[in-house]
Amino acid sequence: MILTVTDNNGNVSTCTAVVTVEDTVAPTAVCQNITVQLDANGNATIIPADVDGGSTDACGIASTTIDVSTFDCSNVGTNNVILTVTDNNGNVSTCTAVVTVEDTVAPIIVCPADLYSETHLGDCFAVVYFPQPFTFDNCGIDTVVQTAGLPSGSQFPVGVSTIEFTATDVNGNLSSCSFTVTVTDTEVPMAVCQNITVQLDASGTVNITAADIDGGSIDNCGVGNISIDMDTFDCSNVGDNIVTLTVTDVNGNSSSCTAIVTVEDVIAPVVACQNIIVQLDPVTGTITINGSDIDNGSTDACGISSYELDIDTFDCSNIGDNTVVLTVTDVNGNSESCTAIVTVDDNTAPELVCQDFTIEIGTDGTATLDPSDVIASVNDACGIFTTAVDITEFSCADIGNPVTVQVFSQDNNGNLSTCTATVTAVDVLAPVVTCPADQTVDPGAGNLFYILPDYFATGEATAVDNCTDPVTITSQNPAAGTPLPDGTYTIMLTATDEYGNVGTCDFELIVDTILGVGEETQDLGTVILYPLPAKDILNISNPQGLDLERLEIYDLRGRLVQTADLRGMGSSKPIDVRHLAAASYYVKIIGAEGQITKRLLKE
Repeated sequence: MILTVTDNNGNVSTCTAVVTVEDTVAPTAVCQNITVQLDANGNATIIPADVDGGSTDACGIASTTIDVSTFDCSNVGTNNVILTVTDNNGNVSTCTAVVTVEDTVAPIIVCPADLYSETHLGDCFAVVYFPQPFTFDNCGIDTVVQTAGLPSGSQFPVGVSTIEFTATDVNGNLSSCSFTVTVTDTEVPMAVCQNITVQLDASGTVNITAADIDGGSIDNCGVGNISIDMDTFDCSNVGDNIVTLTVTDVNGNSSSCTAIVTVEDVIAPVVACQNIIVQLDPVTGTITINGSDIDNGSTDACGISSYELDIDTFDCSNIGDNTVVLTVTDVNGNSESCTAIVTVDDNTAPELVCQDFTIEIGTDGTATLDPSDVIASVNDACGIFTTAVDITEFSCADIGNPVTVQVFSQDNNGNLSTCTATVTAVDVLAPVVTCPADQTVDPGAGNLFYILPDYFATGEATAVDNCTDPVTITSQNPAAGTPLPDGTYTIMLTATDEYGNVGTCDFELIVDTILGVGEETQDLGTVILYPLPAKDILNISNPQGLDLERLEIYDLRGRLVQTADLRGMGSSKPIDVRHLAAASYYVKIIGAEGQITKRLLKE
């Protein structure tokens, strides 16, 4: 170290000296007792710090050591361990600590896996064998003991049995393990069924139990329960029904069988009848009844199928009381009968419909009315006994004065109907007209037409009538005074009486003359008309160049409908006829030396 000296005047001087410092004080060693546990391998290790309880030194501790640092199963219990403390200057001190070694690790014990077995046929148990468990301990096993369950090779019951083993090591630590032995009953019961027959009661139902169809079912471990899928039957089940019986043993195994449950309905319906009155149908004369008409509330638990009568149709021959038997049959064929009185009445009057009638006066001026003439229809279920009318005779005097008549109809059971009708007398007979005989006439020299006479005026035709005398209204067609050219005609004569009846007759009239008159020469025959028939133009051909003057066209009634000037025509001339209606016509060609008539057909 350096010593520095300074005087009072501030002068400084230094020197160097060596100072040697020594530590001769030992550390203070402090120990603490500890407890350590052996590990799974049976070993334990400690370090000095584990037993150092707080050793100190003024100059610091350089190291701590212990004389024993590892322990095993042979050290279980208390062990003295010396802790040596050395300070930084080499001073040493020691102390002793107690290290208690403990073994708290339980043994390892491993049981066999759970075991499963099944019962044998007819047995309710299983003989089961199992091995000892596997054990291990860090310090050694002392004992292995089965602490629960049946021993190996025992008859184990159906179900789950627990087997337990306990292992104890040399230091008293315990471990246990367990496993289960499950015995399963796989044998199903023997289900035995029997068929039965049951009858529905009055309400239409019947109940059964499982025991009713069980024919002696058994099981190796015992039957636990029997049940059926259907235990209630009603009318809808009449006949054979397949019922399933399920037998379940005490271990839940089940099997089934089927039985036929025959359901019978042997109860007949309760039948009730009532008397009725019926009316015959006025149209058909019959009446048909149904069983339900005389049924008075018959009943059956299962329902009624039919109501049958020994007599269900009545006609007029059944008027009065009739005994009828009603047979009621239920849906299952059971039947019962009762009787009722059916009274048949006919209170319907005939269905009489009158019609107005027009009676025709006969040729003698009279007419007789029949009841059927004024009856449009008359019908009765049991037949008509008679019909009548209060007025029957009519004459021409009744024409124009309608007469009201009363009509009567009575049926076979005395029912009466009436109605009225209006009878109108008419004369529908036409006058009887008598014509002349067929005849042929000649219009006379120089005449082109025959003038038709009035045949009634000449007395050649007559007319007589039943209610009109004399007949004054007459006519003829064609009319009197009509000019007729040559040809054949039907002359119709008509007479009308005062009531508008028309009588006719006809005869054949032939008008026959020679074509052409006067000084006609053969040369006029060379005049030709064409084309025939003509449509628009009629051509006149005059090949000889005759001296022609004019042309006249007449219809079949003798009317002049067209003329043409033929003077100076030369050898031909066209005539426009398009305005003429389609018909037949007469064409008169007049020349200087005569005339000729020809036929024209107009399209």
